[in-house]
Amino acid sequence: MCVREAATIFFAEPELVVGLGRRVLFVNPDDLQIFKEIELPPDLGLRGQGSRESCPATSTGPGPGGEEQQLVAAAAAAGKQSAEKASGSGVGSGNGNVAVQNVAYSPDGQLLAVTTSGGQKALLLYRTRPENARLLSARPLARAASALRFCSDSSSVLVTDKTGDCYQYDCVEVEAVPRLLLGHLSVVYDILWSEDQQHIITCDRDDKIRVTNYPATFDIHSYCLGHREFVSGLALLTDRHIASASGDKTLRVWNYIQGKELLQHELPAPAVRLLVRQLEPEKVYQAAVLFYDHVDALGLYRLERSPADDTWSVTATQLVRAEAGSWNISNFTLTADRIYVTGAENERLSLRVYDIATGQRSTSGVPEGWIKMVLDGLGATEEGGPPFIPEDLSVWFKKRFDNVSDYLERKKRRIEEQQQQKCG
Repeated sequence: MCVREAATIFFAEPELVVGLGRRVLFVNPDDLQIFKEIELPPDLGLRGQGSRESCPATSTGPGPGGEEQQLVAAAAAAGKQSAEKASGSGVGSGNGNVAVQNVAYSPDGQLLAVTTSGGQKALLLYRTRPENARLLSARPLARAASALRFCSDSSSVLVTDKTGDCYQYDCVEVEAVPRLLLGHLSVVYDILWSEDQQHIITCDRDDKIRVTNYPATFDIHSYCLGHREFVSGLALLTDRHIASASGDKTLRVWNYIQGKELLQHELPAPAVRLLVRQLEPEKVYQAAVLFYDHVDALGLYRLERSPADDTWSVTATQLVRAEAGSWNISNFTLTADRIYVTGAENERLSLRVYDIATGQRSTSGVPEGWIKMVLDGLGATEEGGPPFIPEDLSVWFKKRFDNVSDYLERKKRRIEEQQQQKCG
């Protein structure tokens, strides 16, 4: 099996979490210490879970056109189909390989959610503290997940799939039937849930950022419109501001309550991943963007807010080469002083560390043998192991067909042939 996903990597103080294939490691970035590890069981033991509750089929919220009212109806119908597939005998058959796809910690650090791909698509919920990653539940997914997000009180988790549906899974009553909240007409790439749990914010391949009221998810609160390509990432800045990155080569800041764009910053290349760190509460942030097919792999941008007039600006920019072109970069994360980048080198997982201040490859502060320990722990160096091939992100871009140019070229040739015949 070829793993065609980005290797999961993120930093949750004090752990660096890295996932690949069937394994997830929780490591100390400053020491040769593995806090804990998870290996997926060979058979997740999934069983059908009955019908899923679907959202109402009408929308009373504002939208750019009447077709958005049809969107939720389509999502509800898709949800019923998802329920039928999820409760069918094929979901828990155990056929095929299973691989970690998305991993997320709950805000209180007590729970860990893992979605899997392959023969058994599932949402796994673990209790990580004080236990050492004890599995609480394994619930089937009808389709491969695309994004994962806990609510602020860790009582439930949202999972979006590659058809655009978003389901809510209870983390207290783990046997409760998941609820279909909303749907898009294309794949959802990222999802946010506001701290007050009043709004769910989603972005998709069709250039849209949608703000949906919760719990009345049939009611669309606002749209943040302006991107011209897929929106690859979202980040919550304040209780009313978000940042977004897109394949249209822009980084933007929005007042999502009003659906108003506050900043548009041009990027040197399409953005395929976005990560934001808070430097000063509600005032200064560092936005990190992974570029698609560019000489520089990453861009670091200092975002500053002027509370007096609610304006935003980019006050500093740093481009990080990260040896782009010499390996196939797939994902990254940040700590206070380092950038951890994953990718494929000779179809094997590679992990490299860069200094966040200089952008140069760094070994300062990284314990000798630390990278080898992580790769060995993930099984990335095992002889005969499966190759690691990152996801082909070119399919994220819209395919545009220009039939007019072909027609005009044929017409031009036909006229030239007719003129030659007349002259002859």
